[in-house]
Amino acid sequence: MHRVILAGGPALVRDAYRHIIAASPAFARPAQTASLSEAVTTLTATTCDLLIVEAQELDRPTSAAAQVRLHQAAARTRVVVLGKIPPSELPSLTGAGVSGVLGPHLEAGEFLTALDVICRGAMVISPAPAQAPLTPAPHNALTPLTRREREVLALVATRPDNSAIADALGVSPLTVKSHVNRIMHKLAVSRRSQLVVLAYESRLVVPGSPAAAGAAPRGNAFAP
Repeated sequence: MHRVILAGGPALVRDAYRHIIAASPAFARPAQTASLSEAVTTLTATTCDLLIVEAQELDRPTSAAAQVRLHQAAARTRVVVLGKIPPSELPSLTGAGVSGVLGPHLEAGEFLTALDVICRGAMVISPAPAQAPLTPAPHNALTPLTRREREVLALVATRPDNSAIADALGVSPLTVKSHVNRIMHKLAVSRRSQLVVLAYESRLVVPGSPAAAGAAPRGNAFAP
């Protein structure tokens, strides 16, 4: 079973999420801390699979101190931010090591599915960002990429896995894997989550823009 810590936010709200999570056989009964700082301290002595941080803990906009605490937490476990997050803050959160950003209007089943997927190594953003039109991106880091590689990069940030990307492109998953490996080599990154960050920062993927045709189902974005 996945072990979870809930951090910050009103106590009654934490209790509600605790009951929802504990009712799933995939999760142990979550622990709670009153703040992100307390959770970071707890993680030094406790092993857990997922830290869920209430968005109020991050200040508005996300402060430098909060980003440091997120980095510290992400070094020990996977981190999810729960609440309404402005699209402009998504790159800073994923850059701080956050593995998921979940909006406050998910149904319980969707919420639990997202947590399970994150615990298994995926990145989840819900509601999902939309893929922007494939115009030249104003980010020098993407200059080495071909148009096709930019298309694949945008899909990496908005599709669950290589099979879903392959379906969108009409190619095989092995072909997608080759594309992704070349993109990572050209952009000098070692993790797929770094590609997601670049897709946002370059505005190749634009959070909050009208949904593109064939967007990820039910408003969720999963990236392994």
